[in-house]
Amino acid sequence: MTRDFFYCSELSRASDERAYGTASVGGVWLLLEYTREWKPRAFEDSALPPEVKNRLHSILRGIPHSRLLFVKQQRRAENGQSFFVVRAREQGAFVVRFALESYEELSRINVAAVARGRALEGGTRTFEPLFLVCTHGRRDKCCAKFGFPLYKSLRERAGEQVWQSSHVGGDRFAANLVCFPDGLFYAHVTEDAGRRILEEHAAHRLYLDKYRGRSCYSYPVQAAEFFVRRESGLRGLDELRNLSYERLGERSWRVRFVAPGEGRVHEALIGCRQSEFQNYVTCEAAEPRAVTQFYLDEYRSETDPAAARPPAPPLNDC
Repeated sequence: MTRDFFYCSELSRASDERAYGTASVGGVWLLLEYTREWKPRAFEDSALPPEVKNRLHSILRGIPHSRLLFVKQQRRAENGQSFFVVRAREQGAFVVRFALESYEELSRINVAAVARGRALEGGTRTFEPLFLVCTHGRRDKCCAKFGFPLYKSLRERAGEQVWQSSHVGGDRFAANLVCFPDGLFYAHVTEDAGRRILEEHAAHRLYLDKYRGRSCYSYPVQAAEFFVRRESGLRGLDELRNLSYERLGERSWRVRFVAPGEGRVHEALIGCRQSEFQNYVTCEAAEPRAVTQFYLDEYRSETDPAAARPPAPPLNDC
């Protein structure tokens, strides 16, 4: 007997699954243009030369919290391939773009120095946004069904800033939209929601309704940011900075954010538990299962004169 046909993204939406606290964690993202077929394991099963794969593996091992994605665009007239090094963090996020004539040129780039902001290595630094839509249908059919129409819609609005990407994590949240360099992940993005996200991003604000989290935060901090923004009404990307993160128990945390512009500290006590519903979390999953869901136990906000000063670096590689 075969299983009933389903899309895992539709199951997630029908269960009203909470998407906040689920963004893929990564402080440095390498985006490599690759226009040949993306197999289920896009990078591992690609036709890149072995020496190029080895070089990329070495780069990823040498840069903490780094991730690699394939990207592409339809009907691009340019020759060669684009390669992006993205530094995703709260303040000073950036993109460095390289125009490669061949993939072998990766061997001459000190990617770690580029990611630290210490060199350009022949690349061009930009602070313009990159919008990635996961369309990796060979990984999960939801990414093709829901991702590709979103990609086409956003391309009509933002042109060359919009790229298709390989698996970004969270098949059941398709269509997935990622906004770089800030590293903002959004879930279940429809064409209308995509338009709203681009408008809010241009105003340097979050669109909270579809928000999964910021990639430079750990999962509990992502969830806490959502709760603090929901309770406080703060939507500006620069209006909050993570101040501290403390584990209180196996499934509870205290997370504090500072709002320098208003001189306040916002604190969220959060917990997590397994969902009451069980779903197939990918279209290829063998069995349904529960998923982790975050909850707000308590929210506090207080005036703090010290909050007007920049906080110490947080514990989340931002």
